[in-house]
Formats: sequence, structure tokens, C-alpha cells
Amino acid sequence: MLIMRTPSSDEDSERLFGIARSEIGHDLSIFLLGDGVLCARKGQSGHAGSAAKAALNRKAVVRASARDLRARGVGEEELEPGVESVEDLEGAFVEEAMERAERVFAW
Repeated sequence: MLIMRTPSSDEDSERLFGIARSEIGHDLSIFLLGDGVLCARKGQSGHAGSAAKAALNRKAVVRASARDLRARGVGEEELEPGVESVEDLEGAFVEEAMERAERVFAW
């Protein structure tokens, strides 16, 4: 999954994380880019809530763009434990999508 923005409503959140739940049993990788990196912050409430934490609990791999984290003033210490900060997230996404993905969802 490529997430480029945070959910802005309960409906958005349910759609987005409903897709993640439906992929249980498959290897699931979530790439957070742009405002999507805000989903990785620990201790949140609201629509983004604990999105990364829930995905990590389901054994998903969650990666966030280091450049976008810096641009939004989010330090690595503010991320849910287990979220990987990646310098070339776009490259990692393209590589995984082209070589290993059965499906790609973008948000």
C-alpha cells in the first residue's frame, strides 16, 4: 500500500484500513509518503489514530519517507516502534511493486 495522505474522516479511515485488514495472510508492506508519514506517529488519536501500530501488529512492514518526516518536523523517536525510516522510499516502493507485489493500493 502507498499512503500519501492521512485519513480525513471515519469513512476514509475505514476504507483504508479495511483494505489492510483484507490483506491478512498476505505479505503486506505499507509505504508512507508525503502527509501519509503522519500516520506513523505514536500516541495519536483521531482518524489517523494508531494506523501504523495496528498494521505492525498484523505483521505488516511499515516504511516512512525520511525526507517527508523531516519536512514535517517528525523525529524518528516519535514513530511507532517498528516503523522504518527510509531515505529513498520512492525507490523502495517501485522495487517492491515491480518485483514482488501482487496488488498495489494507493491512498
